[in-house]
Amino acid sequence: MIKSVLSWFFKGVVMGAADAVPGVSGGTMALITGIYERLINALASFRPGMLIELMRGQVASVWREIDGAFLVSLGLGILVSLFSILNLVQWLLITAPPILWAFFCGLIVASLVMLLASHRWQRVDIGLFLAGTAIAAGISFAGEMSLAVTPLTLVFGGALAISAMLLPGISGSFILLLLGLYPAITEAVHERDLLTIGWVALGCLIGLLVFSRFLQWVLARWHDRVMGFMLGFVMGALIKVWPWQHDQQWLMPETYVRLSGQPSWLYSALLAAVTGAILVTLLSLKTGGSRLVKSET
Repeated sequence: MIKSVLSWFFKGVVMGAADAVPGVSGGTMALITGIYERLINALASFRPGMLIELMRGQVASVWREIDGAFLVSLGLGILVSLFSILNLVQWLLITAPPILWAFFCGLIVASLVMLLASHRWQRVDIGLFLAGTAIAAGISFAGEMSLAVTPLTLVFGGALAISAMLLPGISGSFILLLLGLYPAITEAVHERDLLTIGWVALGCLIGLLVFSRFLQWVLARWHDRVMGFMLGFVMGALIKVWPWQHDQQWLMPETYVRLSGQPSWLYSALLAAVTGAILVTLLSLKTGGSRLVKSET
């Protein structure tokens, strides 16, 4: 049990590190580390009647139903990662962004190769894969909207962002950027505007409860088809982790140097990409490659 708890904790650390980077999805890391379906099932198990059961003292049964040990271990890993790694991530994004992006690019590319190789492909999966790729790429290139900041849009944005985070390849923070709500929400966090934060949290709660159940339902009925579609999402989202980005442009290293005025960090970025690829390969060998597609249950 202790070994499992530590494993879930460190997988939470990986998810938290990914969520700290705008454009990188914690859902991708959950898929890579083989816990995606277990996470969705655990989140989908929450229901209003549990409050009554807890008041009646049925703590143990509720704990088992929500897969409490798994969720708490994973959640602690995410929180520890966000608080400990966030500063490093933000520093790298400012001082040497190609190195950070290259690390996640190598990690995702290596995992995607293994996921594609181990998937049980059927003809329909190819169409679903291409559709997922096109949708994710379209989201990456989408122009920013400018929604008015109201309680309704904050709830809508929170629900949409948390739903996006449950999908591999889509960043919830990026969705908020597209909606034009990200600056208002980050300012509310900085200013401790509890009312604004509360509306967003309500949206997150609604999105989490509704969308996790939807994902559980479709995975139970069309597992391989859904996974093929999600692999397309991961492929399309690779656009967002291209190492040499500047002003929402994806550039070659020499062009990046000319336009950004920063060094390309070419060799360091290549080393970071290889490091990410090696780490995910070692994780796959340790957990068994097939678990990258058929998640823990």
